[in-house]
Amino acid sequence: MKKILMIGTGGTIASVPGPDGLVPALDGQTMCKMVSGLANLCAIECKEILNLDSSNLSPRHWQQMAVTIAENYEAYDGFVITHGTDTMAYSAAALSIIIQNSAKPIVLTGAQLPIGTAASDAPNNILLAFKAAASDVPGVMLAFDKLVIAGSCAKKMCSQNFAGFFSINRQPLGIYDEGEIVWSEDALKKSPAGKFVIHTNLEEKVAVIKLMPGLTSDVLDYYVAQGYKGLIIESFGAGGVPNAENNWLFALEKTIQAGVKVVCATQCVYDGVHLDTYPIGSLAKKLGAESAGNDTIEYSYAKLMWDLAN
Repeated sequence: MKKILMIGTGGTIASVPGPDGLVPALDGQTMCKMVSGLANLCAIECKEILNLDSSNLSPRHWQQMAVTIAENYEAYDGFVITHGTDTMAYSAAALSIIIQNSAKPIVLTGAQLPIGTAASDAPNNILLAFKAAASDVPGVMLAFDKLVIAGSCAKKMCSQNFAGFFSINRQPLGIYDEGEIVWSEDALKKSPAGKFVIHTNLEEKVAVIKLMPGLTSDVLDYYVAQGYKGLIIESFGAGGVPNAENNWLFALEKTIQAGVKVVCATQCVYDGVHLDTYPIGSLAKKLGAESAGNDTIEYSYAKLMWDLAN
C-alpha cells in the first residue's frame, strides 16, 4: 500500500459557513473521513500548511508548497494538495516549473462546493486525486471532476460547474471511467529527466496586460517606471500589438530596451500564439518580443517569473 501525504492549503473544499460567506476551516484528516474508499486505497498522512481562500495566495505560497514537498519527498510515494479552485491552475503551473524531475505524482485538487455540503463534488475529486497520487505517473497534475490534467496545461473554465477545469492545447493525462483512471499513452511514458530538485527563486515584478481596443501604449511606461522586469501582453487572436493609428511598436521597443522581457500571449483559450502570421505579431517579434506559444496565461506567468530569477 502506497504512502501519500495530503497537504492542506484551504479553499472551498475545506470551507464552512462564516458570517460573511464560506471560510476555510477543515483539516485533512476530517476531510478524508468524509470520503469513502480512501482507507483501502493507500496509507494517508495529513499536513496543513495554509488555510486560505486561494484568491489570497501569492508566489511565496507556491514556494512554501514546493518546499513542503521537497522536505517530505523521500518519506512518501505521492502527494495530494487540496487547494481553492480560483487560483489552482496558477499553483499547478508554478509547481510544474519549480519542482523538476519528480518521479512521484504531485496532484492538486479542490471543489466547487464545500465537502460538508450536500451533493458536493469534493469527495469524488479527493478520491480521484488519491488514485492519481497512488499511481506510477510522475509529475505535477491537477485532478478535477473526471479529468487528470498536466499542471502546465490546466485552466479554470467554469466558476460553478463541477467540470471546472479543462486541459488546454493538450489531451488530458487521464480520464476517470468506471472507478479507474484510464491514462493516456503520454502519461504512461512520462519519466523524470534527471534528479529531483526544486528551484524556488521567482521574480515577482511581472504583470499581465490585457489588450483591449483603444488601450494606449502608455500603460507600458507605467510598468517600466514601477520597476517591472517582465510583461505578458495578452493580445487578440494570433498575438502581437497594434501598429496603426494606436501604434504600440515604439513603446514596445522602448520597453524592451529598458531591460523588460516582453512575452506576447493571446486572449484565445485554444491554438496558441503565432507571431509570424500578421504584421502586428512579426513586427513585435523583430523588436524582441517573445511568443507564449501554446502555453496558458497561468503557465506563461509562472514561467516568466521563474525565467527572470534563474
